[in-house]
Amino acid sequence: MTDHPFKKILVAVDGSFHCNVAARYSYLFAQAFHSKLFVVTVITKDMNEKAEKSATYSITRIIDEARVSGIDIEGVILKGDVIEAITRFVKENKIDLLISSTRRPQKERRYFVKSVTSSLMSGVPCSVIALRISHPGRSLRSKKVLVPVIGDGYRDKERADIISPIADRFNSNITVFHVIELSSSGIKRLEKLEKDKLTESGEKKIASFMKELRGRGIHASEKIVTGSKVRDEIISEASHHKYDLIILGTTKRNIIKRVVSGNPVEEILRDTPCDVMLLHFK
Repeated sequence: MTDHPFKKILVAVDGSFHCNVAARYSYLFAQAFHSKLFVVTVITKDMNEKAEKSATYSITRIIDEARVSGIDIEGVILKGDVIEAITRFVKENKIDLLISSTRRPQKERRYFVKSVTSSLMSGVPCSVIALRISHPGRSLRSKKVLVPVIGDGYRDKERADIISPIADRFNSNITVFHVIELSSSGIKRLEKLEKDKLTESGEKKIASFMKELRGRGIHASEKIVTGSKVRDEIISEASHHKYDLIILGTTKRNIIKRVVSGNPVEEILRDTPCDVMLLHFK
């Protein structure tokens, strides 16, 4: 593992199974990066006694599990508004990476927009991993991993750092996926030579990321496709080829703006049949 900036990791839990899965991912990263791990829950005014006990008990159980693996871990119970309390803790303790799960409210169809996770992602002064767990009982078995890449070279090192422990732990088959966006009519008019040139340009765009993966001993496959909408191609690829996990970067400023305001990521979270890991680096 190369040098990395993740010396202190915080995982936010609330007693739910989804958050417990996020906690188990945090063990993986804490071990790989030799990080101090904080497991944090927030007691809010609207929580009943049962919810408080569940959140508190989850911290105890997570600490016991982590210590078996030799992880340096500390449990923290905060009170107040979830976003304000976690943001304050991140600032005061100089957290480098926050891990949280995102779930769909029962009466709404959104996973991300206006969620606690999206607010944390846009507000905290550290990197964030957001997890959408599709099938809790099948999570943490990431044998097939899809990594969509824009191909601009931005934060390639950090993304490779996150992928490396996942690939090592699960012996994952990693597919780096790049979509060349064209109109439907433009795709139909493409000649073979033009397709070959587009594929070659796509390979060049992801070359620096592939190099970072190889430097960590990860032998990923490449897949370059053309499509009218990037999100549709990602959803189609994940669905048809039965991936276990999508690792999706949301790092560049223009992409962040689109993510926080809504839609491409929201649709991927809603429509893909597998777990999704969103990466947002700062």
